[in-house]
Parts: sequence; structure tokens; C-alpha cells
Amino acid sequence: MTPNAGKFFLIMGICTSILSASATAQNTSDNMLLMRQSVELLGTTLEEGLGLNERRGVFSPRAGDIRGRYLQGHGVVLEITRNWQAPGLPDMGSFSESFGQLTSQLDGLISQGVLQRPDFEAMRDQLAMSMRSDEVAVFYRDVMQQISAMQEIPAIERGLAAAVSSMQTLQSMGQLDEGTRQAIADEIQRLRAELDQQLLTLGELREQIRQQALTTETLPDQDTQRRWLEVREKLSEDLQTLQFRLTEQATLLNERRQLAEQIERKQAEQALSLFQSRLFELLCDYGAGMRNLPAEESVNIVLIGAGDNQADNLRRDIVYQLERDSLMACQQGRLTAQALQSAANRYQY
Repeated sequence: MTPNAGKFFLIMGICTSILSASATAQNTSDNMLLMRQSVELLGTTLEEGLGLNERRGVFSPRAGDIRGRYLQGHGVVLEITRNWQAPGLPDMGSFSESFGQLTSQLDGLISQGVLQRPDFEAMRDQLAMSMRSDEVAVFYRDVMQQISAMQEIPAIERGLAAAVSSMQTLQSMGQLDEGTRQAIADEIQRLRAELDQQLLTLGELREQIRQQALTTETLPDQDTQRRWLEVREKLSEDLQTLQFRLTEQATLLNERRQLAEQIERKQAEQALSLFQSRLFELLCDYGAGMRNLPAEESVNIVLIGAGDNQADNLRRDIVYQLERDSLMACQQGRLTAQALQSAANRYQY
């Protein structure tokens, strides 16, 4: 072989390699474009078939959304977002749970003496008498401390808040007719009015003791001390009765709310199951668009926030991983939609 012939074959080899690489790159680019178009079409078809394009009003958000992507070397990712709760079920569970935990923690800390409820009136009285150190000042400080130690008041206030929260939750869930809601609201209002009256009486007692403490240098007479004691004991007894009535009302409302939430959670689970069944029926009918997907890649369906609750009250995602051949088999009638769902690799994260 002559030197010129050798150079010719070398140049031809380089040109062939360049053309081959160019053709491969062009094929890869064409396949990427084709897959992206197929994913977009499949996402649009699923949105329509699953009713995610529906709106309750002209300006209302859509019922859901599908975001599709093709990741070369990994496959197709379809992220489906929607409200997975049953219609009418508000997102109040985490709030109610947190409120209950906070209430129990506060009650425990207060009863153990770790946390004191701020009593600004008593703090003002103690400041006014802080310059006195005689037995008269000690007596009045003890009396004020006894009034401040009446823990029924914060417990009643928290109970009222819990009762109102349960009532509002039941109402938003459609579990209360107008008559029942008004009756409960009236009862809560009566309890609130009774508490206000008790607070007024307590304020009057405190003012009497304050004025006596700041204007006299002697202990009150026996009749005054007895009258103060009787008023305080009567207040404590009335507040305990009020707390019992409120606890009973709040417990009934909470039990009713929990039962309603259990029912609607079950409905939400059923709705999710039906949604997934419909999803796989559509994948079975329209999965042919994935026929150009490389055999080693997969179709990944991600149901955003449809999984179990986590410790931080956020829900996990449900992921289905489907093989291309399974989709093709279902589209060709060799596999049912139920079998396609069962064959998919399902997990949560």
C-alpha cells in the first residue's frame, strides 16, 4: 500500500466516525424530542380523563395538575397534584392535635408549678406592697396569691376555645344543621357570659382587697376576712361547676368531630383508591405513547401528598414505577388495568 493510499483510508475512517457520531447525536436528539412530546400528550390525556381540569367556578383553581418530564437514562416522571381529602374535609386535624397537645402540656406545667400563668393584676399589687415587710403586707400578699392560684379560669378559657374549634370544624364539614349549630353556639355563649360574670365578681373582690391593702396599716377585721373568704370559696365552687359543664360540652363536640373525621377519612381513602384505579385504566388505554421509551427505563407516577402522615404532619408521596413492557402488554389487552397496578413497584417517600 502506498503512503497516499494509507492517508486516504485514514481520512475516510475519520469522516465515517464523524458522520456516525453526528447521526447518533441526531437520533438521540430526535428521540428526546419525541419522548417529551409523548409525555406532554400523555399528561394532558390523564388530566382530562381524571377530571383534573375541572373548576368549581370561573376563577377557581383547577381540581389538580400533572407535571410530566422525560429524564434520559432514567425514564418518565409524572407528578400528580390534587386535594386527596374527601370533599368537605378541612385540614384541621393537625391544628386540633397540636392544640390538644399544647393544652395538656400547659396544664401539666402549671399543676407542677413549672409554669405560672401571668397575673398582671397580682404583679401590680405585689409591686405596690414590695416596700412593706410587716405581717400586714404578708397577709395581703397571701390573699392575692390565693386568688391568682385559681386555675379554673385558664382551663375554662382553653375549654371554650376547644369547643369553638370543634364546632367550627363540624360546621365546615357539613355535620351541623343550622338549628343544631345555633343551639351549640348559644350554649357556648351562655358559658362565656357566666365566665365573664365570675371574672367581674373576682375583679371586684380583688379591687376591695387592693384598696384595703394600700390604704390601711392594720389587718382587716374578722367580718371582712370572713366575707372575702366566702366570696372566694363561692367563686371557686361556681367556676368548678362551670368548668365541669364546659368539659362535658367540649368532650361531646370533640367526640362528634372525631367520628366525623374518621368517616370522611374513610371516604378520602375510598376516593384515593378509585382515583388510582381510574389512573391505571387510562394508562392502560393510552400508554402506547411510551412505546419509544428505552427498555431499561421506566414510567414513574408520583402522587404528591397522597401517602401516610409523617411526624411533622406532612404527607408522604406515593410512587408507582412501571416497566415499558407492562404498559405495552396492557395496551394490547394482554394485561388488565388491575394487573398493571399490581405489577407496578409501589413505595412511599
